[in-house]
Amino acid sequence: MTPWEVAVAQADVTGHVILYTQAPIVKKMRVRGVLPGPGGTPAVRIALGRRKATVTDLLTIYEIPLFRQDEVLLPWEAVSRVRHEAGEVRFHSGGQVDHVFDAPLIRLSEEVPGEEVPEDRAYTLLTALNCPVPGYEEREKAESLLVGFLYLSEGRMRLYVRHQGDPDVVACDVRLAEAGPAVIAEVFSRSQERELFEEPEDDPHCTAVLDLTH
Repeated sequence: MTPWEVAVAQADVTGHVILYTQAPIVKKMRVRGVLPGPGGTPAVRIALGRRKATVTDLLTIYEIPLFRQDEVLLPWEAVSRVRHEAGEVRFHSGGQVDHVFDAPLIRLSEEVPGEEVPEDRAYTLLTALNCPVPGYEEREKAESLLVGFLYLSEGRMRLYVRHQGDPDVVACDVRLAEAGPAVIAEVFSRSQERELFEEPEDDPHCTAVLDLTH
């Protein structure tokens, strides 16, 4: 698969799981971040935490392959795999567990079972009828994509952006209280202004950070 195909698959999962920032994905846990695989790795990372958790107190981050035998991971499969793993206490081998942002990073294999539940199908149906979201083909043709997000401390959020023809992921930090139309318009345009980039420090999921909180 090409780097852009990886970005499109990542954006597809990101768009679907945004719902679970507002409602629990399993038990009392919510999605507090969706992270691109470092260095273009064809995998999505889904970070779970309590309702107000930020990057400093995430519970677990699950890494899931975006492709299986050249077939793209469907968004509901990502949700189902996370539910399956987070719903019960499980033990993982040392090779499956690492740490990112001081939270356990658990790498799930392609064999983790997944099953779509009626509520997921209903959500897809209702949102498609009420407020159509970009389809996979539309994302393939897009110039820029939102490929992830992460709740930061002090009311900020990190948005991970990819541009067509550029293999790098740029992170844009915004202040949620100020995230109106002006900031939204800036995210895709200013994330191409390399002279404004800063080092990502301890974030392996991007190559540069752009601070839009000023």
